[in-house]
Amino acid sequence: MSTTRMLTTEEFDCMKNYQSFIENRSQHQSMKRKLLKEIINHYGEKFYRLHEGTRKALDRLCWFAAEKGFCFPGSMYLGKTYDKSKGTIDRHLKELRKQGQIVTVYRRCPRNNGKGNPVHLFVNHPYFDYWVNYLQLDLEANVEADVETENAENDWESKDRETKKCSTYNLSLKDFNKYIRNNVNVKLSYDYVPSFIPTSFKDAVRPFFSYADDIYELWGKVRLAHKISGLEKPLEDLVVIAVQAFRDTVFAYKRKRIKNTFEAYFFGILRALFSTERRREVQRSSNNALFYNFLEA
Repeated sequence: MSTTRMLTTEEFDCMKNYQSFIENRSQHQSMKRKLLKEIINHYGEKFYRLHEGTRKALDRLCWFAAEKGFCFPGSMYLGKTYDKSKGTIDRHLKELRKQGQIVTVYRRCPRNNGKGNPVHLFVNHPYFDYWVNYLQLDLEANVEADVETENAENDWESKDRETKKCSTYNLSLKDFNKYIRNNVNVKLSYDYVPSFIPTSFKDAVRPFFSYADDIYELWGKVRLAHKISGLEKPLEDLVVIAVQAFRDTVFAYKRKRIKNTFEAYFFGILRALFSTERRREVQRSSNNALFYNFLEA
């Protein structure tokens, strides 16, 4: 989320001199990992396909923000440090704002009294609420403004490429692809869920998530958790665990135990269950090695 709020020199000095939330390097590293984990959760599997320089830049942002909940490195600096363009860094910062990971305010430019360098406030840091109150940020108003701006940009672009309403049967393959992509606001129904997602998982999720995109994203969390866990057993044999994780998450949601997002809690349950299964694998492997049958060898 971005806001046009500009910081005075006094406000920015106060923020820089505010008491640090962390006391030592171990706490610094722990808080950095917490902030980065939230970003990874939202990127999903796509995070690990990002260029190494981009991942390092995101890691560095979290490191800078761990101490007081905000950071202000320039996109040019991050780009030069990690061999990425300024445009690439700006694009990922925009993605973090869109995901609700950061809120960006701006320092006042001393030369022309206009908008200067950005300051990124991390939503998942314990100090975030304090900075919102201190700077008197109206986040709800800025969300509405962002939506209106995005809609206005889409309307402006659509004037140049407005197409006549016609049956899709009469479209060429090229036009058909364009037709699908232009209708981004139309959510696909359950009938369009990809076939590689197991039926048992789809059936468990369907009463609560009826759109194909939502089910696909939840299954992406399952695949990511399985990949991180290092399990030898294929995911196809562990669908029952994914279903149980979803049911546990729904139960926690109904009991109002989820403080963050449903998806993040679901991913955490998956990690825990898959880690338990991985420990069982290691234990079984150790037992097999202990009782090795020398007669059959």
